[in-house]
Amino acid sequence: MFKSFAFVILIVLLFPSVLHAEELIFVTLDTPPQTYLENGKPTGFLVEIVTEAARRAGYTPDIRVVPWKRAMAMVKKGKADAVFNAGYNEERAEFLRYPETTLITEKVVAVRSAGSDVYFSPDFAGAEKYIGGVGRGFYYGPKVDRALKENRFKRIEEVPNLDLNTKKLLLGRIDFFFADYYPVLNFLNDNNLLGKLETILEPKSGLPLVYSQSDTYLAFSRKKHPAAFKKVSAELKKMKREGVYRKIISKYIPIHEGF
Repeated sequence: MFKSFAFVILIVLLFPSVLHAEELIFVTLDTPPQTYLENGKPTGFLVEIVTEAARRAGYTPDIRVVPWKRAMAMVKKGKADAVFNAGYNEERAEFLRYPETTLITEKVVAVRSAGSDVYFSPDFAGAEKYIGGVGRGFYYGPKVDRALKENRFKRIEEVPNLDLNTKKLLLGRIDFFFADYYPVLNFLNDNNLLGKLETILEPKSGLPLVYSQSDTYLAFSRKKHPAAFKKVSAELKKMKREGVYRKIISKYIPIHEGF
């Protein structure tokens, strides 16, 4: 009896993962509805997606919402295992492992009053007629950034946040404003504004017209062992194929088919 008990204790000491899955530290920034804190606890559809992928791979996720600069420093130094909602660039690739599967594709849309005829094409033809709004210091991707620098619009007004752009549009002080699709849809839904405001739609498909887009990833620190990177990335890919990924997103915001 004693020998059997001692053997069990020895196994637990040598292989603690028998009883407890290895913990992985994930860091990200506050971007509702993808990631945000609710009563001090991280939540949002990307939090759920990353949590599910990690658990399926056999790990216990510890998700921390921190300022973006700190998140990058943590994965670079190996103080965190992975960072999510991270775009790709060569500098980051020196200290991050990027998977083939994107975590999310951020899409920049233009919001107008519901039913209005405000419209300009993806190459900004017709944009010179309109006054637009942007967030001060926000980056909307290379295409929109170029159009702003080239003064393709009648006028562009800057404000600190999405709330002010929305109020100005409702008051008719601007004709449209640029925004990231998921956060703005979440904002309009939470404030019962989906019947008053809408994205500029592509005439044929009726889907939101995308003016710029960029992929982001669940990227792992090169300071950590690559096994977790391979396992979690494989589970994320499987979740997309099985429809679990899309189902989680739809719990938070209404999404358009095919978008």
